[in-house]
Amino acid sequence: MSLNDKPIQYTQPDIVSLKKSGYNLVDMHLHTCHSDGLPDTDDVIRYAKNHQIGVAITDHNEISGVLKAISRNEDLLIIPGIELETKEGPHLLIYFYSEGDLEEYFKEFNRERNRNKPGLPENLPVLQCLTLAEAYECFRVAAHPFGYYGINRGVLKCVEKNMLPGVMEHLDGIEAICGGMMKNLNQKSIDYAEQHTIPYTGGSDAHILSDIGSVVTGTFGETIEEFLSGIKKRENIVIGKNSDYIRKGATAGVIAWSFLPYTASKISAHYSVNKRRTEDIISYYQEKINSLKESQKQKGDKSEKR
Repeated sequence: MSLNDKPIQYTQPDIVSLKKSGYNLVDMHLHTCHSDGLPDTDDVIRYAKNHQIGVAITDHNEISGVLKAISRNEDLLIIPGIELETKEGPHLLIYFYSEGDLEEYFKEFNRERNRNKPGLPENLPVLQCLTLAEAYECFRVAAHPFGYYGINRGVLKCVEKNMLPGVMEHLDGIEAICGGMMKNLNQKSIDYAEQHTIPYTGGSDAHILSDIGSVVTGTFGETIEEFLSGIKKRENIVIGKNSDYIRKGATAGVIAWSFLPYTASKISAHYSVNKRRTEDIISYYQEKINSLKESQKQKGDKSEKR
């Protein structure tokens, strides 16, 4: 395939042929056990090497997985990334040119999430997530822009509802094909990418190992900078399709199971924070009571002396 062919194709990617044509291929959207995915980063690296693709590990609100992968790998193209959950609902994919910038952004992101309720991080508004990233060299993408049914998990879905005025000015691209979406929702994203000048990516949204590489983004770039630059210039391809119902069922089970420890940790965090607050309140009023008692005692002592 060459760049003269249709750059976005909804079909199973032929990795071998694409590699022979000179493309470097990256699955731009996948999850590990560091968020709500099943595979460990070491498994992801081995799988990606065996299938001759690079990866962007984009765990939800977490970067420990991608940092671990980068530290244990030297010859696989790994793009530092993260998928952010937002206050309004849409998910954002942000890719960085270096793990250092990713770490710095993540620190600032977490400071803002904990600002109102320390220990109980809150999702930030879409625009705040995007503008926080403006201080770093990165590439900001709307994940599954028209997903999902019944919930506002896509930026373009919210834009259609007039929920996010001005947000498109702060986005660098959209995800044209997401392996976790149904075909009709992916087609809407493809149509949008083809009808606008906005750059586009594609990724499997894999939560299980066998889904990795079902959607790939390809450029002729060999480094992170060259690869992302090719996408920004719309000199890339996106090829792939959504997973079948059996794999979707497996993915749903993995995600549901991953929420058990997450829910437990949230309950524990709420308990710890509220326990501290209760202890602080009790301590405050105990000091007030002791102070009042001491004041009354001093008044009593003065009365007896008289």
